[in-house]
Amino acid sequence: MTPEAAAELRAMPAMGDISREEILRRLNDKSLTIVDVLSPDSYESGHIPGAINLPLGELEDRAREVLPDTAAEIAVYCAKFT
Repeated sequence: MTPEAAAELRAMPAMGDISREEILRRLNDKSLTIVDVLSPDSYESGHIPGAINLPLGELEDRAREVLPDTAAEIAVYCAKFT
């Protein structure tokens, strides 16, 4: 990670947890962006409806392209949604 990217991360507001129930309740809420950071194969085998696939290894390079609104509320998950 570049020093600039690390500085940006430090400047971001504190992050919290979001429960499975909260995500389920907000599946149609356009103000919440859900990001799946698993591999494309894992994403294809099953993901939260409406989730964007942005594999962890591509996060630094593609986050600005895929998630241009830095003020948006984003929920990230990295395991099967069960």
